[in-house]
Order: sequence, then C-alpha cells, then structure tokens
Amino acid sequence: MQLFLPPFTLCLLTVLAAGALVRVQARAQMLAGGVTRRTQLLAGVILGSGLWGAQVVTLRTQDLTAPPATAALHWLVSVGISVGFLLWYRHHVLDRPLRVTGALILSVTATQAAGLSGYPVPLSTAHAPQVLTLFALGALTSLAAASLVRRPGLSGAAQLAVVTLGQSLMITLITLAAASLLPAGAPVPTDTLPTLALGTAAALFLTVAAGLLGDLQYRRAQRLTALVAERTAELQAERDFHVALLDSLNDQIVIADADGRLAQHNAAAARLHRRPPTGTLAPDWAATYGLHTPQFTRLLRQDEVPLYRALTGEVVRDALIGIDTPAGRRIVTCNATPVTGADGTVSGAVVAMNDVTERERAQQELARTATQHAEIIESLDEALLLLDPDGRILSRNGRVGELLGEHCAAATTLADLLAPLTVRDTQGRPLGGRSPNFRALLGGAARSTQSIMHVERPDGRHMWLHSRAQATHHNGELSGVLYLFRDVTDQHELNEQLVRVTRFAPLTALPNRAHFEDLAATLPATPGRTLIVTQCLNVTDLRAVHGALADDLTLAFTRALRATYPDALLLGQLDDHTFALVLPAPETRVRPGLLAPLTLDQRQPPVFPRVRACARPWPSDEAVQPALHAAETTLTVAPEGALLTAEDRHLEDRRRRVQLENALRRALTTGDFQVQYQPIIDLTTGEVVKAEALVRWEDPEAGRVPPDVFVPLAEQLGQIHVITDLVMREALREARRASVTLRRPLRIAVNLSPSELNAPDFMDRLHCLMHEHPDAAQHLTFEVTESGALVNLEQTARHLTTLREWGFGLALDDFGTGHSALSVLQHLPIHHLKLDRTFVWGIEGNVRQQILTGAVMELAARLNVEVIAEGIETATHEAILRGMGCSLGQGYLYSRPHADPDWAALDGWPNVS
Repeated sequence: MQLFLPPFTLCLLTVLAAGALVRVQARAQMLAGGVTRRTQLLAGVILGSGLWGAQVVTLRTQDLTAPPATAALHWLVSVGISVGFLLWYRHHVLDRPLRVTGALILSVTATQAAGLSGYPVPLSTAHAPQVLTLFALGALTSLAAASLVRRPGLSGAAQLAVVTLGQSLMITLITLAAASLLPAGAPVPTDTLPTLALGTAAALFLTVAAGLLGDLQYRRAQRLTALVAERTAELQAERDFHVALLDSLNDQIVIADADGRLAQHNAAAARLHRRPPTGTLAPDWAATYGLHTPQFTRLLRQDEVPLYRALTGEVVRDALIGIDTPAGRRIVTCNATPVTGADGTVSGAVVAMNDVTERERAQQELARTATQHAEIIESLDEALLLLDPDGRILSRNGRVGELLGEHCAAATTLADLLAPLTVRDTQGRPLGGRSPNFRALLGGAARSTQSIMHVERPDGRHMWLHSRAQATHHNGELSGVLYLFRDVTDQHELNEQLVRVTRFAPLTALPNRAHFEDLAATLPATPGRTLIVTQCLNVTDLRAVHGALADDLTLAFTRALRATYPDALLLGQLDDHTFALVLPAPETRVRPGLLAPLTLDQRQPPVFPRVRACARPWPSDEAVQPALHAAETTLTVAPEGALLTAEDRHLEDRRRRVQLENALRRALTTGDFQVQYQPIIDLTTGEVVKAEALVRWEDPEAGRVPPDVFVPLAEQLGQIHVITDLVMREALREARRASVTLRRPLRIAVNLSPSELNAPDFMDRLHCLMHEHPDAAQHLTFEVTESGALVNLEQTARHLTTLREWGFGLALDDFGTGHSALSVLQHLPIHHLKLDRTFVWGIEGNVRQQILTGAVMELAARLNVEVIAEGIETATHEAILRGMGCSLGQGYLYSRPHADPDWAALDGWPNVS
C-alpha cells in the first residue's frame, strides 16, 4: 500500500487536471474543435508530468534515482508522448473504447519504457507474473472506464470522475509493473544520456509527427466534413424545394417506385385521403383507397388504376376516377407518367390527381338543368322562337309548329316562318310577312316589345296570337331576339265580350252609363246642345210580373227612341228603364213618336208607354256628369207624357232629400224613433181589445217627418228592417205591460212594408225573436197593406200562412184602396180586415158610400173575418158602423196615438167622458 498510494495520488491529480482541461466529459465539442491547441499542450504537459512523476516516485521507493539530466530528458519524453496522445485523441475521441484504450496504454507503456531506459541495468524476470498481472489489470481497468463513460444518461461530472479514477488506476498499475522489472538499489551509470537523448529525440519526433499527422487528418476531415455538409445542404435544399413545390400544388401528387411502394406524396394527397398514402400496389389497392368509377357504380380493377397502368409503361392522361374519402365522395382527373431509366426500364411512376368534383357536379347540374329547361320549354303553352340578328332560327319548341303550322319544321328563317301565313294587326291591316317588332329590336328602338296579331294559316285556321319579343345581348352587343307566342283567341273573344258587357247595356247594346259619359265627353260643343233623360215607367211595372215582356218593351222603346230622335248625337241606357240622349238643339216637348203605342206581340194588344222626360241645357264649359245628375234629379218630379226642363229648384229639392237621407241614416244608427200606440175598441163593449203601433220620427233640423215620407226612404236605403225590429220589440214590451194592466192578453199590431215582408231574412229574424221571447206570438199582430201584398202575392201568402201557424195575428190594412181587393181576400189567411178611413169619412150623408161599406161588412162576415174600421172620429161614425155589423173601431174618437197610453183609463169606452 505504501508503494501504491503515492503514485496513484499523483496520477489521480494530474489525470483529473488534464481531463478537465481537454473536457473529456464533452467529447463531441472536443471533436468539433472546441479545445484549443494551447489547452491541449498544457494538458499534455500536466499528463506527461504526472506519468514522469509517478515513475520517479515509484523508482525512489526502490532506491533508484536517475541523474538530473536523465530525469529531465525522461520528463521531456513523457510530456512529448502525452501531447502526441492528446493530439491523436482529439480526432478519435468517439472511436470504439478498445481502440482509445489501446492507444492510451501504448502511450503509458512508451513513457515507462523511456523512463526505464535511463537505468541501464539488467532487468529482473523474477517478477514477470506480477508484471503481467498488473499490466492486464491496468488494461482492463482502462477499458472498463472507457466503456462506462459512454453510457447514456451519465452526467459530465460523473464521466470526468470515471475517466480520472479508471485511467489513474491503469497508469499506477503499469508504473508499478514497470518498476518491478528493476532490482532495488541498483546504481545508475552516468553514460545513459545518449540513450535518453535518442529516446528524447524519438519522442519529440513522434510528437511532432503525431501532431502533423493529426492536423493533416483534421484538415482533411474538416474539408471532407464541409464538403459533405455543403452537398448535404444542397441536397436538402433541393429536396425542400421539391417538397415545397409539391406541397404548393393543388394537385395531389403521389410518387411510387417500380414495386408500387409509395415513396413520396404531397400534403394535398394526404388531405384527400385524410391520411398519408402508404403501402404497395396490390389487387385490393382500389378497395383500400376507395377508387371507383366516376359514377361510383363499382371499384376499379387493378388494370384500371392509373398508377398500375403507369408502372406498366403506359402514359395516362385525364383519366376520370371517383374516390370515396372519409370527407365524402370526390371525383378527380389522373395523369400518370412512368419514370424510366437510360435503358428504358421503369423505375417508378408519378401520379398527379386534380379534384374536379365541383366541376363534374356543375357539369352534371348543368346537364340536368339543360334537360329540365328543354323539358320546360317543350311543355310551355307558349311558342318559343330564338333568332339571331339576321333572322335565322337558332332554337324553337314544338309549340311553334302547333300554332303556326307544319311548314315551321322546314323553316330556317323568320321570313320562311311568316311567308305562308296571313298576318294582320288589331286594326285588320296586313303585315305582309314582315315583323315590325323584329325591326324595332334590331334598330335599338326598343329592348322588348309585345303585340297582338291575327293569323290565318294555310289550312284556313284563324287565331289571335299575343307576341312578346325580347332582345338578347352579349358583351353589350345584340346577339339575338327571343320570341314568345301565345294563343289568345279565347281571351280576345272574352275581352270583346267584356267590353260589350262593361260598356254596353246587355239587352239594347246601347252605351251604358260609364261609356255614355266617356263618349259624351268627346262630342263637339255645339251651341244649344241639350241633354235629355227619359224613362219608360211600364218597364218597371212589367218587370215584377213578366220579365220577358219587360225585355220586349225595353227593346221596342229603344227602337222608338232611335226612330223619334234620328238627329241625336248620342244615345245611351243609364239603367233598366232610363235612357239618355244628346240633341244638337234645344227641345221643349216630348216628340209624339215616343208616346205612340208599342207593339210587343202580334197576339197582344199594343202597349201605351208611360213616359216622363227631362231636358237640361248642356253648355260647353260644363262636364257631362253634373249635367246628367241635374237631369236625373229633375226627372223624379217630371209628370208623365211631358218634357220638364231642369231648374235650380229641382236641385234644391234633391238637396233637401239628400239631407233627409243623411239624417235618417243617423237616426237609424242611434235608434232615434218613438213608437206610439192607438187602441182598437170593441164597439159593443167599449173594451180595448187590440192596439196599433205607429212609429214616429222627429229630426232636430227637419222637424217632424211623416211616416209616409221616411218609411219609403228607409226602404230605398235598405234599412227598413232596423225600424221593423225596433217597433216589434217595443210593441212586445208595451203589450206585456198592457196585458198586466188590463188583466187579459192584448195584441199590438205592427205594420210590415212590402219590402220587409218579402226580405230573405225576415222569417229567420222573426224566428230568432220567438226564440228570445217565446210569448211574442201571443202579443203581436202583423198588418200588411193590400198594395204591398200584390207585390209578390204567392210568397206573401206563404209567409202569412207560416206566421198564422206560429200564432201571430194577421190583418189586411187599407182595404179598398188597391186594385183587386177581392182577389187578395181569397189568397191571404188573415184574421182581420181594416177598412180604410176613406170608407168612414163622410159616411153619414152619403148613401152610396154606406151601401159600399155595408157590402164590405157582409163580405167579411161571410169570410169569417173581423172588420176594424179606421178613422172613427165621431159618435155618428160609430153608430152607423155598429149598425152595419162592424165589431171593432179605431180613431180619434177613442184616443190619439200615445207613447205611454193609460190602458186602464182607455178600457170601457162608453164610460169615458
């Protein structure tokens, strides 16, 4: 141990210092030139000094001491060998551990040999096994340290520690082995210097040679490394350029070798498949990558795959295939080119795919749209014709031949199409095979036109066509004309009928009111021009009973107007029985020809027209509408058979009537009416047995308006039902009150106008009243006039029968004032007959009147109908009527109409003072 520790400690320190300087823990940096020459030289001096010092210390322990000159030379040799080793080690730091360990052991052994050469004494072989053992142990220790230091994950400090410990142990063991070869205490001759000098020179030579060789190898290695790096960079740049070029392409690029292995692809190919293409060409390659026919009807066969075809030497261009990718079905065009060597052998293939899915879909959609458009064009009811600017036919549908004839199939120009046809405009002027619309579009006068024309075909068929023409442009220039023809024969005839219906009276074909006003506005303004409005009143009377005879009378009266007024500038029909004409001069009377009897039927006697007429001067500065209005207003008061000249007072009367109509409308809205009641007395007992409801109206401006004025006005306004409903409900309420007061049922009579009785909704309204007030039939009686019943006798009788069945009382009012009282009595199911006041007034001194009244009483008794005498104003009237058998009476003798009568006071008439 005393022999081992000093040299080991010295080696440990020097190896640690030298290893730290050359940075054995960073071998890659050492190889890259990260350690300078000065540092290497210093490390060599330290390492060589350590080797020399270890041997000197070891030999001194054996009492062997070399002369100073020899020791100096020995030190110089050790430093030289160490520097040479480190210069060599710099370029072989990454060599295999065995090689590095061998070089280090050789350097240490050379240093020991140089030191032993300074002791020219016989070597002892007694310790040969020990020398070999130490040497082998040192070599193994050095190799183990060199191998251990290369383990991955070992830190720099650990690497330095391993190298220091292992190599120091190796140097110490070899030093001990070399020292054991010398006998202890042997003197050192002084003539060993030449040998050391020679060794020193050899060591220096080896050091210099090692340095030069190392530098040469280093420079060659550097040049080779730079050349390799430069070429590698060029190749990498070229590869990067090719990769970038491929990745920049929209096409999907796939490169394969001769065996079908995919050597390279760009990003677009990976995006297409949503994964990098890999693998080799095989029969199932189409299934692997979803290669289909463009219609995706089946997978491609191997001999249809463009890559396979290119590997067989075929150049594939614009092959269309379908690819079923994870993102959906895509359609691509493929260009596959084989890669051949100088000898023509195929060494690979390049496939470029371009995604044309949208283009193909657009083409398919375009084809489908074109087919649809063709079908739509053929299904059009319109004939479609497309012409170029020279009139040549570019396109047409089948409807052209259907409308214009069979010759259209052979026609190539518009002139050929029109030549066999006879074409006229709406005025009947022939167009002579030319198209004004076409010329207008070509000349730029219009961009679109339309017209209606009459066409006669060679086969004799006639039709009206509506033509629309539209100019088409391309790049701002006229490229063609599009024609659309439509058969409007039915519409044209219908339009003519509509014109006749909307402008002319359907029966007489005279201009109606609107057309008469339009035509009158175009007449020349002549001095003395006169507007005449006339009516044939027979038409209205006849229309209610015999519509056909009314039409015959209207036509006959129209003929009479034409014949009587041949000088009329204009003749028109304003309504069913009103006519208007414009005369060039003033007129003062009705011409006799208009009043002459009219023959309607040879089997019927002539009809004398009931004519009234009004003349209105029509100055040139007045519009036709106010003149016509003034004449019609005056006509309402014109006497029959005479010509009344319109005056301002007639307009004033009309104005007052309009005001009254407005006031009545307001009253109908607000219900501003009063219902008054007049009792009907039993002439024998004096009891109140019935009553009549009488409606009254007093306007704030017009004052009290008689019923015979506002009731007809309400009928004209179509609002009479408002008054009727009001009177029925008020009469029902009052009848209930009177019944309670008199302690017996009392009916109150409500007057029904003819229009109300024949209204479509009257029976429904009455039924609703009964549903709301079940006792209505017990308290109400309805009175109808004799003249009103004659308006529609059959329907009136049917409605009255229904009312009687429902329980309502019925009375015939104003009997004796009509034209056929006896026929009315035999049709109507009435309970009471109300004798008109004209039979009562003056009866006391008129025997003839008494006879007629008595006859009515006897007739009513035979028909089992009670008579109610109206207008009883004196006791004499009552006595005479009671003597004739009249049982009921009504008049001022008993009571005037009151809104709130005292029924108890009115009951028992003889006791009333």
